[in-house]
Amino acid sequence: MIVIVGLFLFTACSPELEEIAQNLPTQVEFTTVAPPTSTPIPPSHTPTSAPPSSTPTSTQTPLPTSTATQTETPTATLPPPTPSGEDAIYIYLIQTDTGGPVACGDSAIKINTGLWRTGDIKADVNTALRSLLVKSKFIAGLYNPVYLSNIAVTNVDFQAFFGKVSVDMEGTYVRSGDRCDDSRVRAQVWSTIRQFTEVKSVYILLNGNLLGDILATGK
Repeated sequence: MIVIVGLFLFTACSPELEEIAQNLPTQVEFTTVAPPTSTPIPPSHTPTSAPPSSTPTSTQTPLPTSTATQTETPTATLPPPTPSGEDAIYIYLIQTDTGGPVACGDSAIKINTGLWRTGDIKADVNTALRSLLVKSKFIAGLYNPVYLSNIAVTNVDFQAFFGKVSVDMEGTYVRSGDRCDDSRVRAQVWSTIRQFTEVKSVYILLNGNLLGDILATGK
């Protein structure tokens, strides 16, 4: 900024100075020179705050899991072998209308029970008869005419010298009304006992009476 001062007031210290002062204009203009437009100083850069540091992600260490103990592969259990031939115990059932020699043109068919022979004739005959005297009308698709009866084996005896099997039974023999069923029952019961080659003769009592007679008389 430049300022020009055009008037100074002097004290009348001397006539010369007073005369000079009187000849000076009474009004002095002050010329004010406008200050040069100041170049705006660009605002100082506000320091950019550093971006917040990313929150460190804590890496969680997984807890150790207990390793499952590997179980042993179970060994497949094979089903027991099924006896066959002379090793198996059989029962005899009726296949009707075959033109066979049993009853009214029927046939007695042996069925494998899946049970093993023990070699003890008394035990094996007992097992065979218990498997036969059940309340099922059909077994393996074959007719079981004794299914209506309630008969149980109470004792089996075997005389090896004579090859004779004696069987004691108790219960009630129930007729079906079919005139052929008595002969069918006789065929299946006697065939079931005679499957064992050691057996030469069969003697069966039902409640102290010969089963053969009961079946033959139809009473």
